[in-house]
Amino acid sequence: MRTKISLISFNLKNLNKNLLKKFKSKGKHRLIGNWCRDHKFLDENSLDLTAFNFKNWKNKKGQLKDIKKINTIYKKLLKEFVNNLNIIHNKNYPKKYWEFLINRWLLANIIDLFSKWKISDKIIERFNVSNFYYLKLNEKSFIPENTWHHNVLHKSNDGLWSHIIFRNIFNYRTIGLKNIEINSRAKLLESSLQKRNFVKYNIKSFFNFFLFDKIFMYDLSFDKKIVFFIKLKNFFANINFKRKKVDLSLNSLNLRSEFVKLFKSEQKSLENFIKESITITFPKIFLENYTSLEKVYSGLNWIKKPKFIMTSYGHYYDEVFKIYCSKNIIKNSKIFIFQHGDGGIYDYDDYYNTGWDKILCDKYFVWGKNPKKNYKKFYFIKKKINSKIYFKSNFNGKILITMYGFSEQPYRPLNGHYDFYDINRDLYKNNIKFFKNLKNEIKAKINKKILDNSRKKIVNNSLKKLYTNKRVINEKENYLKIINNYNLIVHFYLGTPFFESMFYNKPSIIILNEKFQLHFDKNFRVLVKKFKKNRICFESPVEASKFINDNFKDLEDWWNDSKVQRVRNKFCDLYCRNFQLGEDFNNLFKK
Repeated sequence: MRTKISLISFNLKNLNKNLLKKFKSKGKHRLIGNWCRDHKFLDENSLDLTAFNFKNWKNKKGQLKDIKKINTIYKKLLKEFVNNLNIIHNKNYPKKYWEFLINRWLLANIIDLFSKWKISDKIIERFNVSNFYYLKLNEKSFIPENTWHHNVLHKSNDGLWSHIIFRNIFNYRTIGLKNIEINSRAKLLESSLQKRNFVKYNIKSFFNFFLFDKIFMYDLSFDKKIVFFIKLKNFFANINFKRKKVDLSLNSLNLRSEFVKLFKSEQKSLENFIKESITITFPKIFLENYTSLEKVYSGLNWIKKPKFIMTSYGHYYDEVFKIYCSKNIIKNSKIFIFQHGDGGIYDYDDYYNTGWDKILCDKYFVWGKNPKKNYKKFYFIKKKINSKIYFKSNFNGKILITMYGFSEQPYRPLNGHYDFYDINRDLYKNNIKFFKNLKNEIKAKINKKILDNSRKKIVNNSLKKLYTNKRVINEKENYLKIINNYNLIVHFYLGTPFFESMFYNKPSIIILNEKFQLHFDKNFRVLVKKFKKNRICFESPVEASKFINDNFKDLEDWWNDSKVQRVRNKFCDLYCRNFQLGEDFNNLFKK
């Protein structure tokens, strides 16, 4: 017989002290995840109430199985969306038109709801959820304005979006569930959400260049020197444009209700729940305000019918650029997407990097000579450097600590974990072990930079407590501009900054906890072994500290050693290759 429980899916900071005390005394209340805890530091011992903490998978097989499920759901739902968007907007556009517009939202939404559904699976299997405590919220106010707004909502640290979705899941799946409304400060949180600047479409100038009205380049993360070389070589002209506002005023929800009715949803399943959730998850920009988006497109003075469209990240959240691409895709324009962050090191295409991009483009260009199928070799395009650069120690130099602050919301299950609180906490524990084992004179040389502000407050509070009186590098300070000020960079997570540090030949070590990483491919696994052998990579933060204690004044000899440089060069050749001025960029446009 399953134990009866009452479920809480909001942060405990919404409860007054008396109500919190009452909940604790009853003993059968459960928090749906650690993100519901009201904590200021990652190492707090206060448990408040018992929280579920479910891991994604016990093995790789389970991971790949779920990825396959997500991919299957995506393909099926995309087909329905294409059909129903054509009906609701009285259009006859092909699949590739609508897919370029909604791909980012659709896949993110599926992954988000899939993650939360899997958590509900585990709870329903083990317990009888009799009560669901909920905050009084206006769900319609959470309808995302656009793709970026949806991205912020489902990762938001106030947890209100997660709370709404979990309540809808359990009401959808559980018979006889009693919903108990809680009076709290949630209205204040809701109003603060409304104050965020998502309602207005981002207006900004952008720099564009083209070749004989055939090539359109947009939001490319190319270094200025590389851009100049390409323009000089190919006679590019420069034009400066400004975008118009997209009218995001929502006059009526009638169109939304009509749209939802177009989706067949008979038996209860994850797929059908996703369909029903369109009521609050589908961005207005593709439904109520789609006509406004088309009007903006019709007023653009961009290149008409380009042969090639090139971008690094414009296809993520820029709805104007996306509709420009969609309109030209059906005119046979080719889409080229260039790698803009770390990726390509896994034995499958993860759907937060390369997988998303490759679905949409005709050619996908990577930073190095990555041998994977359908990758086109290119360069690390952020900067051109002297490939023979030689590191010279500065004994007055400092150590830079890089750390991520992940959102604790269960929105991205493909990493191997649902509960990102675990990742933040374990990364912090590694910081503790690392710092405590450093010599005092070296401790004094440390600064720190949090590279992702999605959980900035709690991670920053924790790091400030550990690295007392140590400078925190402002998140707005460009990473590439500050690394020259440091004698050593210590990475606590494998991300883009590690790739950049290796490319710029900056002495770097990484404390790699592989349980928090996606499964590496064969080429990268070989490199990791070589990194460990050459003391670039450490599994233990204590061993990393010992290495720094013993070698800080000899970093020059270590880093410039032929074996260390050989493995660094191999890494760069595969994953972040240096730009070659002599190569012909016109080859990009050949089959």
